[in-house]
Amino acid sequence: MTITAIRNATVVTLDEHDTVLPGATVVLDGPTVVEIAPADTVPSIAATTVVDAGGGLLHPGLVNAHTHLAMTLFRGYADDRSLQDFLDRLLPAESRVLSADHVRTGSRLAHAELLRAGCTSALDMYWWPEVSLDESVHSGLRLHTGPIFIGFDGPDATPFSTRLERAHEAGPTPWVFAHGTYTMDPAQLREVGALATELGARFHIHASENRAEVDDVRTRFGRTPIELLDDAGMLRPGTVLAHAVVLDDDEITRLAETGTAVAHCPGSNMKLASGVCRVPELHAAGVTVGLGTDGPSSSNDLDMYAAMRTAALVHKGMRLDPTVLPATAVLRMATIDGARALGIDHLVGSIEVGKRADLVLLDPASPSLNPVFEAHSTIVYSASRADVTDVWVDGHRVVEDRRCTTIDVAAAVHEARMEALRIDP
Repeated sequence: MTITAIRNATVVTLDEHDTVLPGATVVLDGPTVVEIAPADTVPSIAATTVVDAGGGLLHPGLVNAHTHLAMTLFRGYADDRSLQDFLDRLLPAESRVLSADHVRTGSRLAHAELLRAGCTSALDMYWWPEVSLDESVHSGLRLHTGPIFIGFDGPDATPFSTRLERAHEAGPTPWVFAHGTYTMDPAQLREVGALATELGARFHIHASENRAEVDDVRTRFGRTPIELLDDAGMLRPGTVLAHAVVLDDDEITRLAETGTAVAHCPGSNMKLASGVCRVPELHAAGVTVGLGTDGPSSSNDLDMYAAMRTAALVHKGMRLDPTVLPATAVLRMATIDGARALGIDHLVGSIEVGKRADLVLLDPASPSLNPVFEAHSTIVYSASRADVTDVWVDGHRVVEDRRCTTIDVAAAVHEARMEALRIDP
């Protein structure tokens, strides 16, 4: 097995002490980090491959805690609209054109975008999940997905009852997805919750994304989205709520009590004018909060560096408090906290001996990354996906010198353009 040493790196570990090690060497034995040697020391394990980081920042792979990857093909299709108006335009278009081939093309493009932007893990809710999962085998992206449920047939023309039957027949799955409390009735929600329990699956759903959604759900069912999920027993460890913008104090307390995690998507929430998630209060209550981009049709990109910077700035501006969500807290949301929300923090999310080698190297010669007074701040406030030079997933170098090694990016772009011609503008 190949032993790789990434030497002369400023290692931003995101361990429990947020340790930063300038000039260190990280040694990989296949998929695993086996040694981190401080500056001016020689690793005890001899390497067969040596990568000189040139003093550049080396941080854990970013974790996108909520997205819809194949929506790359609807990028820019429904801009400058509210969430409801966005869905009114998008859902009919999906019903017209979506297919397994469409999802494959969109997923391939998305995987290339994510990897070249330093994102190594993603929680993906979309149709034909098996297709995107198959693409991840080739791309190397650490993809988390599973069967998705919605109250009507959906663009894959599958009735709710058939979805349930197929999920039962398929057996164990790591994730079960429900679209939302506003697109399902309480009985359907309880059935999906029971399925997730039966299969031992983690659970992901849109919840309380904006005021109109909450008011609609309360009018129809007499309960808020959070209350409906609580009624169904789906507020629990292993559940990730996407957005959670409209929460009252009691709901935040309940999320903390039940061990429910939140995926904060600041770019999408701002673009759709949905509002801003109460992340400082969630943190104060002890809720795990990961960071997501949402789908590239509502946020227009899959750039986790943009998501980090947006998260850091919007809360400071709204609270008139520059100390709210400091850079280290935001970077943790994009790495170890996102990994914790997905249940993979024992594997990834920090650079530590024994963990998987999901790593991102930033260009040491980038004008925007120099000088570096504080590594966490530099990554959150200064770095961009254009600064990513190399990416490893499970020790495999999926991006080398800004070139994706697992995907023919030019072909993926061409295929996406051809597929987009089928979408009625």
